[in-house]
Amino acid sequence: MAKPTQQKTEIAELIRRSEASRLRLSDAHSALRDRMSAPARLKESLKAEPVKWLGGSLVAGFVASRLFRPGRRRAEKVPMVKKQRNFLLGTLALATTLAKPAAKIYATKLLKDYLKRHLENGSARRPSPGGVPRY
Repeated sequence: MAKPTQQKTEIAELIRRSEASRLRLSDAHSALRDRMSAPARLKESLKAEPVKWLGGSLVAGFVASRLFRPGRRRAEKVPMVKKQRNFLLGTLALATTLAKPAAKIYATKLLKDYLKRHLENGSARRPSPGGVPRY
C-alpha cells in the first residue's frame, strides 16, 4: 500500500497535469475559433492590405458589368417624326415651364402670410371641447 504522502504528491501531480492540459485545450480552442471566424479574418485582411482589396473589387465590378449587361441588338431604324409646333404653342409651353417655379414661390409666400396673420390673431386656435371658446 502507498504511503499517504506519496498519494498526496501523486494527486497534486495529477491536478497539475490536468490544469496544464486544460490550459492547452483552451488555447487550442481559442486559436481554432479565431481561424474559423470568417468575419474576423476578413476584417484583419482588409486592414492589412486595403489596396489589394480595392483593386480586386474594381476588377470584379468591371468583369461583372461586362458579363451581365444586356445583349446588344441592332434596333431597326425608325424614321424620326418631328412634332410640328407653331410658334404660338412653343412660346406658350416655354412660358408655363418658366412660370411654374415662380407660381410655387408666390403661393408659398401667400400661405405663410395667411398663417402668420391668423396665428397672431388667435383665430387659428382649436375650438374647446364644449363648443364655447375659452377666454
